[in-house]
Amino acid sequence: KDIKYQTWANTFDALKTVIAKEVKRHSELLSSDKIDYYDKKQIEKIISKNVNEVELSNVLLDLSEMLYKHYGIGPVLIVDEYDVPIQQGYMMQYYEKVILFMRNLFSAALKDNKYISFGFLTGILRVSKESIFSGLNNLHVHSVLEHRYSQYFGFTADEINGLLISFGQYHRKKELESWYDGYRFGNTDIYN
Repeated sequence: KDIKYQTWANTFDALKTVIAKEVKRHSELLSSDKIDYYDKKQIEKIISKNVNEVELSNVLLDLSEMLYKHYGIGPVLIVDEYDVPIQQGYMMQYYEKVILFMRNLFSAALKDNKYISFGFLTGILRVSKESIFSGLNNLHVHSVLEHRYSQYFGFTADEINGLLISFGQYHRKKELESWYDGYRFGNTDIYN
């Protein structure tokens, strides 16, 4: 039991660090005249990583509200590899703990959040209604197996060629292929 708690505690600390780093990127909010004193104190608390699970599960909602107030437009919320903490929880036997946290985080960030323009998540775990997304009712899942968006899951060969030419690095194409080629999404060969 102590090992479970310690492992969740380590993962929770890692989540606090990642989120604190993201909040710190928006330090302009600390000097904004559109953000009140209490929100600024919350930013400082998040950056110092002195938050509990409830506060951290609301941080994406809070941050997007502050960004909306400051800029007057809803931010786009992008969460890459959302499923890494979940996989870790499953492997290290604290799945229930991480699922509860992630369900609360994404419900606040996506379902109850009127301040974002839209949000999207990337990950490899299958999205199902019985999972952490059970509270969300407007999800659109786009799989790498679909043809419609297959060219957007990385860079196409034409895009790679254009980039290599633009940067005078076309002679390194074989090296780039050895690192990033080999994916096929839908009907499209992708560098990812």
